[in-house]
Amino acid sequence: MVLFLAGGRGFTRREGLRRLKERLEKEPGFSDVRYRPSRLRPRSVVADIEAEIFLGEEFPRQQATFEVTWRPRADIDVQRVQWADDAVSLGWHKDDDHEELGTTHFQIETDEELTHEPGHLEAEAPLSFLETCLQRLPPKLEETIPE
Repeated sequence: MVLFLAGGRGFTRREGLRRLKERLEKEPGFSDVRYRPSRLRPRSVVADIEAEIFLGEEFPRQQATFEVTWRPRADIDVQRVQWADDAVSLGWHKDDDHEELGTTHFQIETDEELTHEPGHLEAEAPLSFLETCLQRLPPKLEETIPE
């Protein structure tokens, strides 16, 4: 099955996840970029992160995990970009979970609370969605540093 995405380019889920994996392999601080659950049946792309290398500055939490999910749909694709470390899990989700917040919502979870807010992210193509999230991630992480 071929899906047509933004810009008229079409590719399968496997091809889309391969492109996402290749992009993450080039990101500073990202290592052990892999498919989950396996290369033969990929559902998402996961990477380990050395936070200070990724952010280019000191950060109180050294290690994190990053996961990108893309599931093509006939109408709107399901896309998720999620950062998780020992204090926080946060990310952008394009799915049906919180339609009142718009097409995409931003979610942040700590031990104390789970918060959802509008994501204001309308990118359709998986790589565009990922790029936007990577650009927005550092300031969102900065907000999680206790004063």
